[in-house]
Amino acid sequence: MSAITVNTFDFDELCSHAGVTGDIVVTIVEHGILAPSGHEPRQWRFDVNAVLVVKRVVRLRRDLDLDWQGAALALELFDENQRLRAENAYLRRRLERFIDV
Repeated sequence: MSAITVNTFDFDELCSHAGVTGDIVVTIVEHGILAPSGHEPRQWRFDVNAVLVVKRVVRLRRDLDLDWQGAALALELFDENQRLRAENAYLRRRLERFIDV
């Protein structure tokens, strides 16, 4: 028997924790929003962040009336914006060492 990392969910656990149907998770995987390990849904394993991703993409679809591709793009852009904000904050802190603010 193979060891399963505690920080992962199987297909049913993800559905349960995210409060969605299996069809929604399959669609999310088909659109490349999540990339589970395993070859088919009953073998899929997801990291713990997958719950947040599923909830976010479902909320984007509902709140902004987006299709799956639009929700995937919006999620990608939000994540990129967050990464750039963090990088900007880091660079500002470094710059403050060299100038009087």
